[in-house]
Amino acid sequence: MEDIKEIKDLLQFILQADDLEPAASFGSDIIIPVYDISPEEFLAFAENAISSGTKEGLVNATSNLKRALDCEMDMFFECINLKRIIDKNNLKFARKTQFLADIGLFPIESINKLNLIRNKLEHEYKIPEISDLLVYYELVWSIVKILDLHLELLYINGEINLELYIKSNIYYFTVQHDVKECSFKFEVRDRTKGNENLTKQLNVHLKDLNDACDFIKAFNFYLFSMQYFNNGNIDLYKKKIKKLV
Repeated sequence: MEDIKEIKDLLQFILQADDLEPAASFGSDIIIPVYDISPEEFLAFAENAISSGTKEGLVNATSNLKRALDCEMDMFFECINLKRIIDKNNLKFARKTQFLADIGLFPIESINKLNLIRNKLEHEYKIPEISDLLVYYELVWSIVKILDLHLELLYINGEINLELYIKSNIYYFTVQHDVKECSFKFEVRDRTKGNENLTKQLNVHLKDLNDACDFIKAFNFYLFSMQYFNNGNIDLYKKKIKKLV
């Protein structure tokens, strides 16, 4: 436990667990913004425009699908207090979607396909094919639904507590998503008789882009811990953690 100084050390510590038991979870202080036009409304505009089959309709469908995707991503990043960093560094569409892939929300193949279709529709000044628009619509629709679902999960699982057993030792493990500080806070507290006062804490912040690598690992670990808390599959939990080490 004393060797935990970085996120990689914490991951190695958790992998030593012989058993894990969910203890408790608490909500977060995430605030979901309400925009005048929602991503779902942009999707509905696009669907109606595609149905018209006209040149104007197909062009409008493309624009509204772009707006639906940008709106949903902005909402997600604003909720987790990352939008300020994205705006400060003027990160473009590809970097934002790459981050979503890096934290495991979408396969990178889907993100690449999305970027390819988007660039084709946006930069070639051609009337989009209905087949391309339908694929684009399905991808954007999926991203909107997945991000909405994860925002709900983040909202109700701001802090996760697990009991962790390594040989004859018992630990209380806490994972907290601190939205305001844009960080993940981890605490391992030894509950073995005679060691009750031993505690190790680790904070992983995202203050600038130099912190991105560890922050992405921490975000993945947080999501994995949330999934384990709800499904209790320790083998799957460890398998996912090993990919981060």
